[in-house]
Amino acid sequence: MTDINSPHTAQRHAYSAGLYRITTIANLLLLHWGVYWLMNGLDKFLNRTDVGLFVWYGKDRSTQFGDYLENTGTSLSALEPILYFTGIIELLVSIPLFMILAAAISGKQISQAFLEMSFVLGGVIFVGFSFFDVIFGDRAELWEHGTFLIGLLLSYKLVKDGLQERSQLV
Repeated sequence: MTDINSPHTAQRHAYSAGLYRITTIANLLLLHWGVYWLMNGLDKFLNRTDVGLFVWYGKDRSTQFGDYLENTGTSLSALEPILYFTGIIELLVSIPLFMILAAAISGKQISQAFLEMSFVLGGVIFVGFSFFDVIFGDRAELWEHGTFLIGLLLSYKLVKDGLQERSQLV
């Protein structure tokens, strides 16, 4: 029989509470979307680059965007600035998500407005991508971005509910 007042039991409960804070659906979703935007942003800069351990293969957006620009009569000189601008925006969107994740894991209070803004930024990107998917006639990308937008909105609801349940959202 285990003594519930023993230091060992208290330590185990503290560990379980800490592990619980880390391993929640809300934190998993924050990690997913933070990594999603981080990796998509980096992909615009590292595509086909040897990064030491492996060659970053990614998706060749240069060819895809080049075709879009040609189809709309836009100069190909706009290609790299568009890709880099998009990459920077995606990298910036990842930052608040990682900040919220760190706060959630450490048990700190999180502003609901900051949480909402973090997800709205991602939503605005998907709406913008969808707008251009229609202009460029890429229905597969339109379907993909619409699906991601729905996933993002559902994720926001689950993250918000999870943080409210743990009384971390203010």
